[in-house]
Amino acid sequence: MKDVHIAADLAVTLDGDRPGTLARALGCVSAAGINIDGYSEIGGVVHVLAMDLAATRQCLGKAGFREVQEQDVVVIPVENEPGAAARVFQRIADAHINVRYSYLATGNRLVIASSDPQAVIRAVTA
Repeated sequence: MKDVHIAADLAVTLDGDRPGTLARALGCVSAAGINIDGYSEIGGVVHVLAMDLAATRQCLGKAGFREVQEQDVVVIPVENEPGAAARVFQRIADAHINVRYSYLATGNRLVIASSDPQAVIRAVTA
């Protein structure tokens, strides 16, 4: 697999999880001119994958969102076909690596967080 790389995922809380809060978080990032490569929101926490992590952190902080985590993640391009993601996760499972969380980013790319990103890269590129 080519173009597999490590990136940073920034997680912030959506205090007062109510209509418009996610739009406000993503909107402040886009208003700062930062392209969001991927995101996931579950239970009032939004994970944002963006190329400019420092600027993303700054605009979310200024907008009042509280950072809860920065995590190195592995970004893995996959084909748009049945079983593509399952094959990637099977290789990771065969290497006995636990996945903390994952989501799909733009351009059919899996974003995978684990305690050992380099081990994930070895597993999927072997």
